[in-house]
Amino acid sequence: MTAHLRFDFTFPRSYEVKILPGVPPIHPAEKLYHYPVELEEGDRTGLYLRVVPEDRPPWRGFFALGFESPQVISAVCSCPNPRMLCVIAGGYGYVVDAPEPDNWTRIEQRPVVELKPLPEHQLILFIGFTSITALGENGIAWTTKRLSWEGIRISDIREGKVSGFGWDALTDKELPFEVDIKTGEHTGGVAP
Repeated sequence: MTAHLRFDFTFPRSYEVKILPGVPPIHPAEKLYHYPVELEEGDRTGLYLRVVPEDRPPWRGFFALGFESPQVISAVCSCPNPRMLCVIAGGYGYVVDAPEPDNWTRIEQRPVVELKPLPEHQLILFIGFTSITALGENGIAWTTKRLSWEGIRISDIREGKVSGFGWDALTDKELPFEVDIKTGEHTGGVAP
């Protein structure tokens, strides 16, 4: 999975992060955290990271894999809040407070198929198959209502709007939509 891993440190960060090649050996000074906390039987594959916050002890994290598919992404990226680390493992997204790794949230988009940092708006867009979620400095800023039956294509981002197309199963065509970057409200698209 690390062969297709994307790194994006568009936003400033107050930590260092390193991919570990596999299950890390037990380390008495570096706690291992699991995301999600309660692993299911299928959650045995994923990403192992070592995180070193500026002012706290290092820790290690296991991030459970969503899907083994070229249609979803895997990424490690910085967030609008410099304390926060975003990890997407096979389309499953996790946002963790690097100095306080017990403080984390799962991204609603499952799976995440595309990631777009928007530093000029202090947002990261997580694009799924049917909707878009925006992460801001204080956490999740908004999630659109359904924009497509199955498949979103972003065509442009400017003047405070995200423009794109959502697939309509009834007509087998892509229909345009626009999303307001500040609110997540949209016009157009398809809502089955």
